[in-house]
Amino acid sequence: MFRRWLKLEDYCPNCGLDYEFATPDDGPAFFSLCFIAFPLLFLIVWFEVAVRPPLWIHLIVSGPLMITPCVLALQPIKGCLVASQYVNRAQEAGTDALWADLNARAKATREADRD
Repeated sequence: MFRRWLKLEDYCPNCGLDYEFATPDDGPAFFSLCFIAFPLLFLIVWFEVAVRPPLWIHLIVSGPLMITPCVLALQPIKGCLVASQYVNRAQEAGTDALWADLNARAKATREADRD
């Protein structure tokens, strides 16, 4: 699905699905921040209140603890959002022609496989 870390392929190498419809935009970053960074923030605040570490300890522990999981979660979240867009036929205004073209190609592929 991915050509590079967060860059989608032009089409699926297995089934030939064109990923032109996929527009997850800022969704992966939003969900990563909401579901990973926000809960971790409470852990870091607790760490500060309970232990009172010096600033350099926060830089060594808290920085990587916040950044690493958020960054690692971006690709799986983006994959889920693209799959969700496909399954739910999500579309932006004015993309009816694109979905009609995608469905026509999928139907033609199925018919060609039957022959």
